[in-house]
Amino acid sequence: MGGLQVPSGTQLLMGGAVDFFMSYGMDAVNAVTQNIPKVTVAAIFQKDAQCLIAHPNPAIKILANLKGKPIYVSASAKITY
Repeated sequence: MGGLQVPSGTQLLMGGAVDFFMSYGMDAVNAVTQNIPKVTVAAIFQKDAQCLIAHPNPAIKILANLKGKPIYVSASAKITY
């Protein structure tokens, strides 16, 4: 179960409610910067797969062409990067 009503995996881990959880790479980086004593066991893809997806539009050829266009950022993205 997940969602905004559930504490973060790091909170659950540090509180002893879970022994292991799966998360994002930035979560591990944030733990280091906040001196949270947890260990990242594996990084299968060595990076988080993040991308921008758009409908085909011949006017958009480079990232700068997205300026002024609506861009959706998922809830999980807002807390990870």
